Amino acid sequence: MDSVTLARTMALKEESIRLIFGLKVRQLRAAIGLSLTELADRTGLSVSYINEIEKGKKYPKPEKIGQLAEVLGVTFDRLVSLKVDKTLAPVLDILEGELLTEIPLELFGIDKGKIIEIVANSPAKVSAFISALAHMAATSNVTGEHFYFAALRSYQELHENHFEELERSAAQFISQYGLPAGTGTTSALLSEILRDRFGYVVKEVPFDSRPEIGHLRSVFIPEGKKLLINSRLAENQKAFLCAKELGHAYLGLAGQRTLTTPWPRATSFDQVLNNSRASYFAGALLIPPAGLVAAVEQWFSEREFRPDALIGMMAAYNSSPEMFAVRLTNLLPHHFGLQTLFFQRFDLDRNSGDVTLGKELHLTRNRDVRGVAALNGSVGEWCRSGLFPTVSAAGPVAAAQIFNDGGRRYMVWAMARQMGRETDRCLAVSIGFELNAATLRKVSFGQDRNLGTSVISIPAATAQREAEFARVEAALRQLVEEEKAATSAA
Repeated sequence: MDSVTLARTMALKEESIRLIFGLKVRQLRAAIGLSLTELADRTGLSVSYINEIEKGKKYPKPEKIGQLAEVLGVTFDRLVSLKVDKTLAPVLDILEGELLTEIPLELFGIDKGKIIEIVANSPAKVSAFISALAHMAATSNVTGEHFYFAALRSYQELHENHFEELERSAAQFISQYGLPAGTGTTSALLSEILRDRFGYVVKEVPFDSRPEIGHLRSVFIPEGKKLLINSRLAENQKAFLCAKELGHAYLGLAGQRTLTTPWPRATSFDQVLNNSRASYFAGALLIPPAGLVAAVEQWFSEREFRPDALIGMMAAYNSSPEMFAVRLTNLLPHHFGLQTLFFQRFDLDRNSGDVTLGKELHLTRNRDVRGVAALNGSVGEWCRSGLFPTVSAAGPVAAAQIFNDGGRRYMVWAMARQMGRETDRCLAVSIGFELNAATLRKVSFGQDRNLGTSVISIPAATAQREAEFARVEAALRQLVEEEKAATSAA
């Protein structure tokens, strides 16, 4: 555990001790029917001081704890003990868990003191809420890792996936180390900077000789600052890994970080966040905004969707479809005002025909969970039946489609490719946004009549449940109306 995380952990433990003590005082006071004023009169402490104790803001000295224990009818040891009854047990569980320690709530504008105050005001309700969350997590197999990635997505959505400080850092790095202003940044150039300026050892290693780790793209060994890169990777993959490592070094993200790409599992939110920040830096380093924004602006001005233009922009930066699509999600909302943007990654197993949703990001703030699931499913089906069959070893392909849910229309464009040496697997990344008056002014080919249209459909099981609910509600309404009519007649 690094020093920053340790300091946060110790601070939270102190907060937890104060909170638990305050909750017990409040609970015992309520149990014997004392008001704050009455407890203050009997203990000789001020009302404001007791109020701050109960909110977890103050922890009294031993002599004052003794006065409180005497009036509340408990022993000193019981009052200071961290043991709680079943009403407060779920609160204690979450306070002693890792999530509040590892999620930096300040990133979301959340004051820990306010959370403490909420818990202090309604411990029973908060306990019930925490218990419900824990039960849902357990029954849905939700782990801390799921929570970390969900928190990261929320953080990205909160900032429209655009982080100006990382853009500035990448621009400063480009200027400082004399990198090409547009395209042309190679893995050789970046690995040279890692070696000469940051003291790294960079080696290409044939991971295939070890089947258990043959799928890894890179391994970082902190001792000696050694970066091992899978020699079988494509040039753009090697460049991204070097750029990402430069992000770790240049941004000072050495504490909580991943050591492999991909990593087996996430163990802390700091780890997930730092990986995201280093990846963002890499994207901004390899695809600076100015040139791409100008190219996209030209593309958007055309009246017809041209998949070759999309593939051409990606090829100009020697990028993979996923890296290029992710970079577009950084820039399109910020530079073009596409606030309803969403991103999806789908993986196809050609042997089974199964398509799975690997990643998603929805920047709109008024999301309908049911609608998002239907949209994801419809885009995935379009990829399965319309896009993936066109993929070959020749290179990436692109296409676009309009999706209609009856009230809203969405434009989605996607790029797909074969997964390197795994010829039985394909990957597709899609970017979409709602078609409305504002977006049509920005994207001229949003009105391209040659594009196909799909209807967004709710999954059959969901539709069946909703139809049953509708039948029950209709029957209940009829029963109520009949009873009202009978009452009026009488």
